[in-house]
Amino acid sequence: MVLVLLIDLIVIIALTRVAIASGLEAALPLAAFIMVAVPLESSIPLGFCELTTQRLVIMILLVLYLSVGRRQLESNVEMPMPLKFLIAVHIAWCALSTANSVEVVMSIKKAASVIAEYYILYFVYWKTLTRRETIRRILFAMVLALIVCSSFGAFEAYGADNVLEYFPKTGHHFDMNAETDREVRVQSTFDHPILFGAALSMAITMDLYLLTVTEKRWTRRLLWIGLFLMFLNIYKTSSRGPWLDVILSCLLLALLSRGKIRRYIFAIILLSVAAVIIRPGIWDTVKGIYDNSFDMNTSTGTSYQYRYALQHAVREKLLETPSRALWGYGLETFYDLQLEGDFLGKPHLFLSCDSSWAELMIETGFVGLSVMIMLLFRPLWRAFRDSRKLPRPEGELSLLFFVNLVVFYFQMYSVGMYSWGQNGYMLWIVIAMTFAYSRCLPEEEDTPMLLEAESEEEVLFEYEVLPA
Repeated sequence: MVLVLLIDLIVIIALTRVAIASGLEAALPLAAFIMVAVPLESSIPLGFCELTTQRLVIMILLVLYLSVGRRQLESNVEMPMPLKFLIAVHIAWCALSTANSVEVVMSIKKAASVIAEYYILYFVYWKTLTRRETIRRILFAMVLALIVCSSFGAFEAYGADNVLEYFPKTGHHFDMNAETDREVRVQSTFDHPILFGAALSMAITMDLYLLTVTEKRWTRRLLWIGLFLMFLNIYKTSSRGPWLDVILSCLLLALLSRGKIRRYIFAIILLSVAAVIIRPGIWDTVKGIYDNSFDMNTSTGTSYQYRYALQHAVREKLLETPSRALWGYGLETFYDLQLEGDFLGKPHLFLSCDSSWAELMIETGFVGLSVMIMLLFRPLWRAFRDSRKLPRPEGELSLLFFVNLVVFYFQMYSVGMYSWGQNGYMLWIVIAMTFAYSRCLPEEEDTPMLLEAESEEEVLFEYEVLPA
């Protein structure tokens, strides 16, 4: 608990100092770094809920926005916020679902936490962002956070204790010891290796983008070292979904990018092939997990089939009652339903919800799922449209947002990551940047920009941008 209190004290002082000294916008990269790097175990129990460091950051940002940020950003206050209507509809539908929940108290807590946190975070970031360099600093901050996490993960992979051992214990709806046919899986400051891997897959693409716009030698070295560290860690998570995320993201960037990022991807492919040749054990591990995915006598194989059986069981459960098919059973009720269904030809009790889409479906019904799909896919379309319409090199950043959103939504199929872990915060920061980016463009000059650190706390997020 002492460590948590120390972290929270540092967070309060650092964010407040940067915001007052340099403006709220200057504090956004630091906030992003904290929200990604610090584990959810950094929390203080308050009885009805827990005050995590992430929630503390959001509260501080909101207070700073209401107290000093609005005066600094008067030009943005009256601008219509994207997604406002869909967010309102989703909140209203979740309220209806909660009112009819089979576990009202749990649903109220979930609605007050996840919905409020994500939408307040999105609101503050979208309202505050006015400069392109701030967006790139936020990306750099998230990459730096994953580099720090990867440093912890590298030690963990070779025998050191997991960093979460130093934080208060929290309960989870999973058993890390259940899968016995995989080697030790690193998770760093994340609650599960898949969550860590999913965050790494996003950070890897951000790292590749930053390498194309960064000129300072020390920053480029840090990004390359971080890239290798992140690839080591994503391999050590032994998670198929994040591996596929990296492949999918690199493929999309290679096909759609118009910049030199293709050369970096090609270099990574060559290095990966060389690593497999030099260390045949890497190929044996990857092939073993692939083969086990189709072997129902292994936990890896059964976990692969579990996702399909879960989707089917959720649909069957909802279709039993027409009203539940509309608004579901209420937020955070999956584990109270004792959902049963067919799995590998036998009756099975589903004890974990390994799919965000299935979780959204059973908790808010088919209507709630449809609203969420519209809410999440609108920024996806916006990012793709901007990547095609904006001139080079501006469109490359929108392409990065598009790729990150694609891999996040893809990963949501195989893990309940939307409302669990640091990943959801990363998602809504990316969504906010997706919509804010085009607004920032007219205010920027088409000349090289030197992003000077405006305060002592911003030194970590300083780099130069190459000429267009």
